[in-house]
Amino acid sequence: MQVSVLRSFFVMFLVAALTPPVTAAETAQATVALEAWMVNAFEQPTYVTHAGDERLFVTEQAGTVQVVPDVADPSTGAQLFLDITDRVGSSGSEQGLLSMAFPPESHAGSPVYVSYTALDGGTVVSRLDVAEDGLSADPDSERVILTHPQPYPNHNGGLILFGPDDLLYIGLGDGGSGGDPEGNAQNPDTWLGSILRIDVNPDVVGDAGYAVPAENPFVGDADAQPEVWMYGLRNPWRFAFDAAGTMIAVADVGQNAVEEATILPLEAARGANLGWPILEGTFCYEVADCDSTGTILPSLEYTHEEGGCSVTGGEFIEAGYLYADYCSGLLWLATQTGDGWEAGMPLETRLSISSFGRGSDGAVYVVDRAGGSIYHVVVPSAHFGA
Repeated sequence: MQVSVLRSFFVMFLVAALTPPVTAAETAQATVALEAWMVNAFEQPTYVTHAGDERLFVTEQAGTVQVVPDVADPSTGAQLFLDITDRVGSSGSEQGLLSMAFPPESHAGSPVYVSYTALDGGTVVSRLDVAEDGLSADPDSERVILTHPQPYPNHNGGLILFGPDDLLYIGLGDGGSGGDPEGNAQNPDTWLGSILRIDVNPDVVGDAGYAVPAENPFVGDADAQPEVWMYGLRNPWRFAFDAAGTMIAVADVGQNAVEEATILPLEAARGANLGWPILEGTFCYEVADCDSTGTILPSLEYTHEEGGCSVTGGEFIEAGYLYADYCSGLLWLATQTGDGWEAGMPLETRLSISSFGRGSDGAVYVVDRAGGSIYHVVVPSAHFGA
């Protein structure tokens, strides 16, 4: 079965850098526009997020975080929030400081969490203290939450994100190389090729660093790691939750032929096997016929012939789900149609879209890694989901 994202449902996009943003009064077809927010302001940005207020934070691959004090006035520029370049390995194109997350209000204290590859290439998730004024974090306060070796420099995943349950979700790739040579993705007894789910609330875990939630799908299974929430992934570079906290979208970078995104009710994601390397998208990988019993097929996919070579997920907005391709710069809006998802014609952004992110007001931003720029997603005729 093939589910192409280049279908007949038509959505028109405009890029503000090329033409002015449109309004609903100008054209009923205009659903999404991109508006330049900060251009050529960052060095190899990898992620953008917020801390629950007017500030916006941008991670840079080499190991720095920049903070923009006021989203409404980016002309004030960015200032250094954190520098951990002395411990971040970023020589590989998929290595570096890959994301950061601030805890929800239910958590004690106000630290910041970061995810990066260490000098030896291994994955590190750690916690650092934030200054009282909120404008800097102390690199000497770092406390490592978890680590995992990476056998190859690619497929590190790297996103950390607090879910609607206030638990921390962590994306890890299959360990790298090509074709999952170590068989990690179909083995829930390793963290590799999975999304983990842990509790890092200091009130709950004390000095332990983290605790495994009792509701995790493999708790008590001697053949699996209890931290694993989903598996069967090649490189879940980015994932997202919807505003209602009922769905998760996982964008998984493909091998040589197919890119995919899977959107599931959050409960259905518990223990889900997304199929890699049995499948690449909805296609059998390397064999003409394969047994995909027990796997979940993607909601959206596109072939490299149709539109690029590396999917970048993605954020929910009121109109649907946004995702892009890093290589081609194509950006799609997918809308829910009955039990499935269908994407419109892509926007040719001419950007190297490495990530999406949110402000505290729910606004969505697009990260252009090669250009060192951040763009603001504009929905002329609707408002953003929170």
